[in-house]
Amino acid sequence: MKKGMALMEVVVSIIILSILALISLHVISSVMQRSKVVRVVSAKAQIAQLALLLESVRDDTSLYPAFLLDITFASPPKMQEKGWDGFYSATVPLDPWGSPYFYQIPPTTLFTSPPIPRTTGKPDTYTTSFETNPGKAIIRVENYGVTACDITLNGVVVVFEYEFKKKPLPQIIEKEITLLEGNNLVTWARSQPGEFLIVNISASNVPTDKYFILGSYRKDKKEGGKSFAEDITWRSDKYPNYQ
Repeated sequence: MKKGMALMEVVVSIIILSILALISLHVISSVMQRSKVVRVVSAKAQIAQLALLLESVRDDTSLYPAFLLDITFASPPKMQEKGWDGFYSATVPLDPWGSPYFYQIPPTTLFTSPPIPRTTGKPDTYTTSFETNPGKAIIRVENYGVTACDITLNGVVVVFEYEFKKKPLPQIIEKEITLLEGNNLVTWARSQPGEFLIVNISASNVPTDKYFILGSYRKDKKEGGKSFAEDITWRSDKYPNYQ
């Protein structure tokens, strides 16, 4: 009888411990889930506040800044001297997972040439100068039949003669280039009369009046993801802003 009672007590104890363990796991899971929700809500609140500050910059200067940290500048960044009323924020916080918020703007067209022709006689040299923020940019050439041309940026050839082809029309050449504050572009087209090309330079490190994308990659710090790893993304030109 005593052995039976002892066995029953052990079984009851195991059942009670199992129930307590399940309750504990549920509580822990609930706490972790609540913590994830709190972080998401906090991130969205910070993103919305930063978005308001960026809109203030655009209201004052007609442009969104090239970099998110620009809102902490008392002095205006390049190309936003007119109307700048900073600083707009003393600091830019990290997201709740300890990483910087990502900030993206579309490429801004810095320069587009008129059609650069090859006429009869001596080949034309097209020269232009422009200022911008230094950094990486893209040069895009739309070639309508020119078979020989050098394009030089700040004394360095960036598109070579051998890269030009007669077909297809238009031939598209795109390359990454490095811009300085002051830039000098020289294009020397040598081909048949009537053929021409257009040169375009764009960069993502200059202020824009179009839109911005602001957000957090969350804990995994990688683009994309699902559920609680999905990016939190605000786009200024869409409604609702959270995408």
